[in-house]
Amino acid sequence: MAASEEEKGALVESGQAKFDKYNQLISGSRHGRCWRWSEDCWAHERAARTVQNDPFWKPFRYILFALFWLAWLAMFAGAILIVLLSPKCAAKQEPDWWQTKVSYQLLTPTFYDTNGDAVGDFPGIREKLDFLRKIGITTIYPTPVVTTDKNEIYNEYDVTDHQTVDVRFGTEEDFKKLIDLAHDRDMYLVMDLPISCVSPNHPWFKDPLKADYFVFSTEAKPSPKFIDSPNHPGKKYLSCQLGSTPSKNPVLNWKNTEIQEYFNATLEKYLLLGVDGFHIDHISLLATKPDGSSDHDASIAILKKLTTDLFDFVKHSSDVSNKKIVLFSSLKDVDELEVKARQTGGLHYVIDSSFSNLDSATCSSGVASCVHDALTTSYKKHDSDNFTPFWQFSNANSRRLASRFDADTANLLTFTQLTLPGAISVYYGQEIGLENVEGRKDGQRGLMQWKEKGNDHHGFIKEKEFKDSDIYYPEQAKDKGGDNFEAQYKETDSALKVFKKLAQLRQRDPALILGTTVRDTLMDDVITFGRFVPGVNGTAEGSAYIVVLNFGEKETEVDCTKLADKGILPTNKALTTVEVSAFTTGVKHYEARQKLDVSSTKIKLPAKQGILLKL
Repeated sequence: MAASEEEKGALVESGQAKFDKYNQLISGSRHGRCWRWSEDCWAHERAARTVQNDPFWKPFRYILFALFWLAWLAMFAGAILIVLLSPKCAAKQEPDWWQTKVSYQLLTPTFYDTNGDAVGDFPGIREKLDFLRKIGITTIYPTPVVTTDKNEIYNEYDVTDHQTVDVRFGTEEDFKKLIDLAHDRDMYLVMDLPISCVSPNHPWFKDPLKADYFVFSTEAKPSPKFIDSPNHPGKKYLSCQLGSTPSKNPVLNWKNTEIQEYFNATLEKYLLLGVDGFHIDHISLLATKPDGSSDHDASIAILKKLTTDLFDFVKHSSDVSNKKIVLFSSLKDVDELEVKARQTGGLHYVIDSSFSNLDSATCSSGVASCVHDALTTSYKKHDSDNFTPFWQFSNANSRRLASRFDADTANLLTFTQLTLPGAISVYYGQEIGLENVEGRKDGQRGLMQWKEKGNDHHGFIKEKEFKDSDIYYPEQAKDKGGDNFEAQYKETDSALKVFKKLAQLRQRDPALILGTTVRDTLMDDVITFGRFVPGVNGTAEGSAYIVVLNFGEKETEVDCTKLADKGILPTNKALTTVEVSAFTTGVKHYEARQKLDVSSTKIKLPAKQGILLKL
């Protein structure tokens, strides 16, 4: 129907239509449709309405609309199936917490005294925890913790009560506060729990009614390992061999179910307190033959039952079910048990303490050769057993590293330890190059030196001044130039600061945590090895490092280009862009983060110094 002139004018004025003066036509839009008052326009309008209502085209449009949505849904479902059914990328294997941590073994009574009784204590460890955390320590290993003989304050084997903490170090609540603070600082705490031997003064050993708690000889002519019992007339008991020295400590009889139940309860108690792991030593004595020698298979079976019971408790206890517990040993007594202890006994790792017995006297062919041979022996064992090593270069039963070697070599060995694969355990004072106290057989168990020597005994005592005669423990007679924590922390290039840099770096970079180690043959007095996570075709995933250690008596130059053919350098890393990551205190040629081109320049290293280069 044609519009009237009045309608056309109104539409033009409102903007809904416009006037074409040349064709004398009005075109516009009404309700969103093109509208033109011409015969052509009306013809198209009539044709469109005819098609719109045509019985063929109307259902055809509905079919096309339905097909569009079906196709869209099919593509959406296909995309979901592709995501779900595509091969998954291999999940990145995350290391266990103990594999990445720097463990710090300390003697509780000689570490730090907060109440002025001249005995270190749990609150003292707690007060120093932040200092340890600042230098890269992530696991603390105080020893002893449980109650020991009143005449022996730092021998963890002279236990008189496994289920109580030694009151000389504080209360159980003090110990719990230490654990809680460690966890608050994202740290861990492990402890010794001797399960094979006890003190001769243990109440059980003094009770004739508990004779079946111990191992007595049944032979007519007992082995020398059996000695007369003061509490059991006419009987000889099996004594514990602590290291290389025989002792009077009686060996427990693990065939007795009461012993098994007691230690299950003991482990559970400390787990509920928050302890993260246990050092279980001398497992070879869990089962013995009539002559007193170890029954290896029976010992492993007992260990397996103990660890299985413990892990079952962890699994079913709501308080610790999410906790990853670590169990370890050092197996100083029987090396043959090592593989079985881990593979079938339930231990997570065994401490490699082969370096704890090295010294300048035994290294007759030179320190470099001695260290290289020790590394070769350890690597063969680790590679064949397919497990992560746990390195310990010094402990409470051996002379300190700085007393077995000169100061520079000792620092270089600590540098070496911090660049090796796997986990590490350092002995308190090792980070500052502390030496044995002269003139004492137990000189390696001396006071921790927090400050310069004074009335507070190198900062060991917090509250009260004592005379030297009031200190039971060994103490250095004089300072040897910055051999205390406070002085070295203030310096920029001290042994402590080098330790801090490496301890923190090894926890950030997978190449230093779990990366493989490719070693060069010994060249003169220089040990060189590469650290990286292997990729494909000789490449490295992520960072790669070169460790160069000069154990010689003179400065040396190292040509890094010769390392490429030996697999030490990954194929995707260039020697033209190398960064200096860390070095020992005697290196003066380089600076931290300095960029080097070692493809044309040799690395210069003074005597008894080391450097870590990042590719």
